[in-house]
Amino acid sequence: MTRETLMLRAQSLLPNLPQETLEFACDLVLEQICNYCNLTEAPDGLTNTAALMVRGLVNSVQLQNENMQPAAKGVSRGDTSFSFATAAEQLAALAGSGDFLTDYKAQLNAYRKMRW
Repeated sequence: MTRETLMLRAQSLLPNLPQETLEFACDLVLEQICNYCNLTEAPDGLTNTAALMVRGLVNSVQLQNENMQPAAKGVSRGDTSFSFATAAEQLAALAGSGDFLTDYKAQLNAYRKMRW
């Protein structure tokens, strides 16, 4: 499956999502699929699953909401300092945890290859 194919399918599920966010989410999902399945390219048979994964990833951090409150990344007490995670950092943290893969393991396991 190509990135463009996934982006078109995911765009139909998330029509109001900014292009940059969609691209980043698609790249993360493709990377996670390839890493989990031990493949260099995501299989065409996982196009719909990957689109659902993109939607789940975006919805889990509420990136489609224009009034989204960014997650707090750091807080200091002396002279009060706050820092907030960007949308990309929130997506990367969620993808890195592997939690969003759990609902799709049954579909992904059919394509998983053994590592040597």
